[in-house]
Amino acid sequence: MSKKELPKTYNPADYEDAIYAKWEKSGFFNPDNLPAQAGLKGDPYSIMMPPPNVTGVLHLGHALENSLMDIMARYQRMNGKKVLLLPGTDHAAVATQAKVEKILVEQGIKNPRQELGREKLLEKIREYAEESKSTILKQIKKMGTSCDWSRLAYTFDEKRCRAVNEVFIKMYNDGLIYRGNRVVNWSVKGQSTCSDDELVHVERPAKFYTFKYSKDFPIAVATTRPETKLGDTAVAVNPNDKRYKKYIGQIFTVDVGAAKPLEIKIIADEAVDETFGTGAVGVTPAHSMVDFEMYEKQKAKNDPIALISVIDQNGKMAEAAGKAYAGLPVLEAREKFVKWLKKEKLLEKEEDIMQNVGTSDRFSDAIEVLPMTQWFIDVNKKIPSKNKSLKDLMREAVTIGHNGDKEQKVKITPERFEKVYLNWIDNLRDWCISRQIWWGHRIPVWYKEGEIFVGLEKPEGEGWIQDEDTLDTWFSSGLWTFSTLGWPEKNWEQNFHPTSWMQMGYEILFFWMARMILMSTYALDQIPFRDVYIHGMLRSESGKKFSKSSGNNIDPIEVISKFGTDALRLSLIGGIAPGNDSKFYEEKVEGARNMVNKLWNISRYIITNYELGITNEKINGDNLSVADLWVLKKMQDLIIDVKFNLDNYEFSQAIEKLKEFTRDILADWYVEASKFEKDNKNQILIHILCDLLKLWHPFVPFITEAIWGEIKKSNLLIIEKLPEANYYTEIVKSTNKTYYFDLIKNIIIAIRNARAENNVEPAKKIKAVIYAGNQKELIESQAHLIKNLRTGISELEVLEKGEKLSDAIYVAVGDIEIYLLGAVDAEKEKLRIEKEIANLEKIIASAKVRLANKEFTDKAPAEIVKKEKEKLKNWQAELKSLKSK
Repeated sequence: MSKKELPKTYNPADYEDAIYAKWEKSGFFNPDNLPAQAGLKGDPYSIMMPPPNVTGVLHLGHALENSLMDIMARYQRMNGKKVLLLPGTDHAAVATQAKVEKILVEQGIKNPRQELGREKLLEKIREYAEESKSTILKQIKKMGTSCDWSRLAYTFDEKRCRAVNEVFIKMYNDGLIYRGNRVVNWSVKGQSTCSDDELVHVERPAKFYTFKYSKDFPIAVATTRPETKLGDTAVAVNPNDKRYKKYIGQIFTVDVGAAKPLEIKIIADEAVDETFGTGAVGVTPAHSMVDFEMYEKQKAKNDPIALISVIDQNGKMAEAAGKAYAGLPVLEAREKFVKWLKKEKLLEKEEDIMQNVGTSDRFSDAIEVLPMTQWFIDVNKKIPSKNKSLKDLMREAVTIGHNGDKEQKVKITPERFEKVYLNWIDNLRDWCISRQIWWGHRIPVWYKEGEIFVGLEKPEGEGWIQDEDTLDTWFSSGLWTFSTLGWPEKNWEQNFHPTSWMQMGYEILFFWMARMILMSTYALDQIPFRDVYIHGMLRSESGKKFSKSSGNNIDPIEVISKFGTDALRLSLIGGIAPGNDSKFYEEKVEGARNMVNKLWNISRYIITNYELGITNEKINGDNLSVADLWVLKKMQDLIIDVKFNLDNYEFSQAIEKLKEFTRDILADWYVEASKFEKDNKNQILIHILCDLLKLWHPFVPFITEAIWGEIKKSNLLIIEKLPEANYYTEIVKSTNKTYYFDLIKNIIIAIRNARAENNVEPAKKIKAVIYAGNQKELIESQAHLIKNLRTGISELEVLEKGEKLSDAIYVAVGDIEIYLLGAVDAEKEKLRIEKEIANLEKIIASAKVRLANKEFTDKAPAEIVKKEKEKLKNWQAELKSLKSK
């Protein structure tokens, strides 16, 4: 094949869109079209894309997630798996409606729900969602994500609506979904409920009031919300608290200005902290989740307390609060009630504190806890067919495996999040699934004169009215791993379920991961995925969260237009660790772009200077040079390491090893050495370059496909088989010479460093005398490299041993002594040797401490311990040589 020329610089914009179009046209994003690879089973491998909300455009977090998913998809596809990376978007009920309502308010429509009505508002939201969806899908493609667009899903499309209703009906029939009156989190601004997991806790200054209900009431209580005390029905104390034990069970009638005098019962609860505040808690069952649980406990004991709601859905005081307070906003009522306490001399203390206030994640207002009739999922009730609760199923899936089957166990990376997940399960309350918004899956329940019908369609007959509420968006998202595969149709693609791998940020661990496990184990008797990878949050260079309000938001598409997709992907993945936050800034992208350019430049040099073509011809193992054996062994190690890293989701480690091989091993050393050794280089560089492109491909797909196309246009890299380490093992296994080049490399580095430290001009040619000991023959055979690889050595003499040479720069590499003649400054050389001795003594002392540590020597792999001992031996030999000078 004739030599060819690549463009001098890689311009991503010249390649990326065309390459993505070529991938799409090939059909290889669809697992049904993937060709079988020799020696590989072709097992299904599925990843369901966490569907981005149709509330705008993709942000950096989405870019990170797309990079992670695509790395795994491409890696497994090149492993011969039938890979399905299924794309989709989320209608994001509350988030989308809140966003559109905000836009409409800015356009002058003050109350969109009242002014437009249900159907017109839904039409506006639908238009916005479709426009946003179109933009998002284009951005996903721009990221190079190799997903199967023929299976594109949307949480609010017809198929997903059917799945949602089927699960609702099944749960209702099993008695797990019920309509009941319980306290819920209520957003006054959004006029809708929200779950515990949708709360954002904001730290704010607050007042902590300590008071008594009346002058003759025996116990003082403390609160940050005195206005709710107008609805108190009990005071809870610890049953072991000697101060209050005698009052337990007593009822006190007090008049605090509420519509009726309050009957306050003293109840015992072991959860009360005796040391906090007064050690007694005023119980307001209607306006506190914790207090409502006390109310439920008392009911279960047949010792009930009352529930009095004193705040309404508009955030104002209700009639039950009394004439003096009814209709007042809560803050005004608080101020008025505190004044009354002071006037009656009932206020004992007023303190300034910092308090965590639960706010709505979408409407940003402080949440009110109110008793309301809503739809709930009972997480504690036994499922008739399983004799287990939903909590049990959720717990089993990550501990012993679903139904005790270890093959049906969800593995969480990093492992520490398993404990966080289980702790959340232990404290899980019944899930309120009804929302008072219009955008979303409408609850499949109809009412008629006291009758209730639950079904897929409206029942026959007149007078049936459907429930106005919609479902929590996480209900539909919880079905994502199987609703996207066609469930509940009989021919749904069961071979891709449980899915193979899922990634998500730790901030949605409870929102989404837990609910997917709940839904899948309940509806299918299967876990939703085998492995889940939890990543951290991307932050700015200063550690702040990216947000529009902070003014530090970065548009990934702008980054791509400036640096290219591969550079963005590399910068996002480099340096990350599972579960940990990472920093992102433009300099990281610049560094990644430089690495991408390095790969282009080294490929360009090889392609331009050697006759390359993809070939199955094996490397000729005869007459391999020391450099050849070294680079082949390094490639064998690289293949093993990168595969291990990706199998264990160690993305950053894999990138670092690829960078080291590309930049240091291949570009700086082997290619430089190949300029002075011509035998076998054509064949070796064919295999090294092609296999390196394959290993890089999951991380930087565009540039690798572009280079691959320059080598051979008929094949696409996306479906090439990953290289096998055994191929290189067979070539290098019969020799122990693979490490010889490391010695030559160290000699060259030592000479370069010595010249630099002694300020020897780069152009100055000098003589080197090497006392090589038993390495004389090896070093003589590599004299051409020592003289030519930027050492400035014009004359080289290699002896077994010899006398100390004066007026020479001295440097040692283990037992090997090197004298550089013709460039010495005697005083500088003396100072340099003294400095080097001091440095080596520190290194040796540290190494001795490490090797004396029994924990290290017992637990570290034997190969690592052996290498550490060899290093110490070489350092000691080097020190001995230096001290003899």
